[in-house]
Amino acid sequence: MCTLFVFHYLCAQLTEMIMKKIFLIWMFVLVAAIGWAQEQFTGMWQCESLNASIVINLVEKKIPLKDFEGEDTYGYVKGDLNGTWVILKVKEVKGNKVVVRMVSDIGYDAQDVEFRLTDETTMEMRLVGDQVMKTTENGKYVKMPKVSVFKKNE
Repeated sequence: MCTLFVFHYLCAQLTEMIMKKIFLIWMFVLVAAIGWAQEQFTGMWQCESLNASIVINLVEKKIPLKDFEGEDTYGYVKGDLNGTWVILKVKEVKGNKVVVRMVSDIGYDAQDVEFRLTDETTMEMRLVGDQVMKTTENGKYVKMPKVSVFKKNE
């Protein structure tokens, strides 16, 4: 009887150790995958239709802004828009998609934006929710397209 009890106890301990190791391995894989996904969203991207560019690094806040000393960001969008739009926060990362919070350089307007990689050199910028980002057309501000396509600079 005692031998059976010891056997069950050892099996339970061994199972618990194995489960803890599997959990730790799973967590390491998950953290690595999120880091790899964010790493894809780096570099400089151009959109001809908006005459705009994105400078982005979602791995860490290290892109400086002109006129804002000591204030590094995840990046910005600049061009024929209603100001420069600064990426302040990475809200969600899922594979080839990331949702960020952007604020205009005057700090008045904010916009959630989804960036989606369609391949290694093409990224879509999709405006989420109420649309406050605008572009200029014939000297006037007009609504931007809901989705804009950016190509990576090599």
